[in-house]
Formats: sequence, structure tokens, C-alpha cells
Amino acid sequence: MQVSVEKKEGIHCVLNIELSASEVDQEVSKRIKKIAKTAKIDGFRPGKVPAGVIKKKYGEQIRFEVLGDVLPQKYTKAIQDENLNAAGVEIEITQNEEGKEVKFNVDVELFPEIEVKNLDQIEVEKPVVELGQEQTDKMIDNLRKQLASWDVVDREVQKDDRVTIDFVGRVNGEVFEGGSANDSEVTIGSGQMIPGFEDGIIGMKKDEEKTIKVTFPEDYQNEELNGKEAEFDIVVKEIKAATLPEIDEEFIKQFGIKGGVDEFYAEITQNMARELKAAKQRKTKEQVFEGLKKAIDVEVPKALVKKEIDRLKKDLLKRLGGNGAKLKIEDLPDNLFEEKAKDSVKLGLILSAIADQQSFEADQESIDALIEEMASVYEDAEEVRQHVKNNKQELENIKAVVIENKLVDWVLEQAKVTEKEEDFFELVRNTMPSS
Repeated sequence: MQVSVEKKEGIHCVLNIELSASEVDQEVSKRIKKIAKTAKIDGFRPGKVPAGVIKKKYGEQIRFEVLGDVLPQKYTKAIQDENLNAAGVEIEITQNEEGKEVKFNVDVELFPEIEVKNLDQIEVEKPVVELGQEQTDKMIDNLRKQLASWDVVDREVQKDDRVTIDFVGRVNGEVFEGGSANDSEVTIGSGQMIPGFEDGIIGMKKDEEKTIKVTFPEDYQNEELNGKEAEFDIVVKEIKAATLPEIDEEFIKQFGIKGGVDEFYAEITQNMARELKAAKQRKTKEQVFEGLKKAIDVEVPKALVKKEIDRLKKDLLKRLGGNGAKLKIEDLPDNLFEEKAKDSVKLGLILSAIADQQSFEADQESIDALIEEMASVYEDAEEVRQHVKNNKQELENIKAVVIENKLVDWVLEQAKVTEKEEDFFELVRNTMPSS
């Protein structure tokens, strides 16, 4: 085998590979003889079919199969011999005739060499959040609202009421698709409708009709309505007020908490502290990752992007479950996933480069601490500890998180870090992990 390397710019290079005619022709002949021993062809007894007949009938297919086996072996060895860190390959056969050398080119897409720099340009706002009695009381009030009973009332609509309404929406005087509904239930102050809609219902009475004016947000899910002014004709059909349950033994039992009111408050406060820690970590980490992607230039290999696109497609089909039963992976166009895939691959390459260059390791103390933090959420913490420690995949995930946390801390030491006061509930809501 002869190999020459044709360097290209960036993350590409081409290997020109030439195989002697015998390297392929001998393997083709061997397979033809093997097939001839068992082939069944009209006019010939089994095992007595001449090799020439097999060659004429199946020769092209056999040669194709031989190349499919031989070429990957050859270019893999060539890539190893040239010490190339390949992310993907594309093959082009330039000569393929019996009795002649087999020539082919291998376009090798390399993993990029990443220069970790400009970390001092990364800006991170660390959340500063007050978590005291006021926040605990609000959380418990929210829990009470979840278990509230609703009773019809004969008065004006107030905040926190649940109303049943009919509405018709218009933009520029024209009714728009999705802007009308009958018997729609809306909890006033919940934020389930666009800004201004729920506020416009406050003060209305049963059977009252009213037209309110609102403006769609600039980032509204329907881009055609972004930033547009709209009018909604609203009719209130029913008004219900919530009756909140008392914080008693029966109420506490519904949350699986053992003990009385003091234990309930303590448990809620502890859970909130755990949620806050996780939310602060998620927001900080998200800013670090976004900063790294902006600060560090990376030429992303197309082969890796394609793999990530395929992974995203499979993940979507899995999440769709029965709803996507008729949908196949080939039905999903790549461009729907390309931007997210590029973003993900770029970040992965950067994180991998930093971890390798800084030699971050998952030390046992950090692993144990993270396992303990995870287990503390569950009633049978010891069972969870043992499950994680005895599950190879779970343990690898823990180690990856430990290294990722160390990497984030290292970047923060060099980044521009400021503090920003935030509300507990908004922070937790806005940093909820995506499904």
C-alpha cells in the first residue's frame, strides 16, 4: 500500500492511497471460488459451477463487497500511521479495474486544535438570592393554592380568581387564527395569557362583556403576531374563588412529610435551599458555556455535526413516543436540528480541550460529595448511594459532572464575575432543566 498526504487548510487533509492489483484481485478470486462450491445455477450440478460463470454473474457485486471490507482496513491503518486525529472520512475511488492498482482518496476531517483564550472577556452574573421566612411562606402558600377548592362567587373578578370566559381576538380588525376560545378557564395572575390580558379581566362581573387592548410580546411563539397590538372581546361566564386548606396534619401528609408544622416548614426550607443551589449552578454554568462559545473560535467538523443531528432526531422520536409512531428518522430534515447540533458539538469540543489541557480529574472526595447530595433527596438515601456506586454508567455520569464543575470553577477564576440580586421563584422557574 502506498500513501501520500495532501494537506489542506483548516481541519481537512486528503490521503491518496494506492493498493496493488493483487491485494484486491486475489481476495475477489478467493471469494469467487468459495461461492462456486455451493452456488446453485441452472445447468450445473451444485459445487460444479465453473469459477468463470460465477465471475460473470456475480463478479461486480463480489468486487464491491471486497472493496467495502478492504478499503476501511487500509485507510484506518493509513490514518493511524500518519497520526491523524480523524473526526470523519469521505471516500472517493478514482481507479477500480481488474488487473490494475486500486486508487482512492480519503478526505479526512480532523478534530480541530483548540486554542483556549479570551477567558477574561467572559462576563458572568452570579445570582444573589434571599431565602428567608418570606420566601418559605410564599412557597407554602403556593402549595396551598395547588390543593385549593374552588367555589363560585357573585362579585367582581379579583387577582387569583379562576374565571371561565369566551373571547375573540382581532389584529387590525381581523380575527386571527388561535385567538378565540369558548369556556376557557383562566387563573388571574397566573401569567398563562399574554401580558395585560388577565389584568384586563379584573373588576369584571359575571355576564359582563368588555373589549381590552393588549400588545403581543416581541418574542411571541407565533412570529406573525410579534409586537402587534390586538383587541379581545371578552365575556365572563363564571367566577370562582379559591379556599385554601389549613396547614394541619392532613395537609402535611399529602406531601409525604413526617411530623408536625415545624418539621413541615423545616423540610420545605431545606428543599428550597437545595433548589436554589441547583438553580444558581445552572444559571452560572449556562453563562460560562455561552461565554466560552463566544470567546473561542472552533471549526466544527461536519461529521460530528451529522452524528449530533442524528442523535437529536432519535431523541425527538423517543420523546414523541406513540405520537410519532408513523414518523421515521429520515422524515426529519437535517436543517431543523443543524444549528443546535453545531452549538452542542462546538461546546463539547471546547470543554474537552480545556479538560485535557488542565488535566481535570474526578477525585473520590468530589464524587462521594455529589453522590451524597443526590441521595439526600430520597427517603432511602443508602439505597440510592449503593445503586449509583454499583452502576457503571451512573458513576461515569457523576464523574463527568465533577469534572464539568471543576472546569466551570476554573473559568470563573479568569472571567469577569459580578453579582446580581434575583428573586428565588423567578430564578428557579427560569433555570428549570429542559426535558
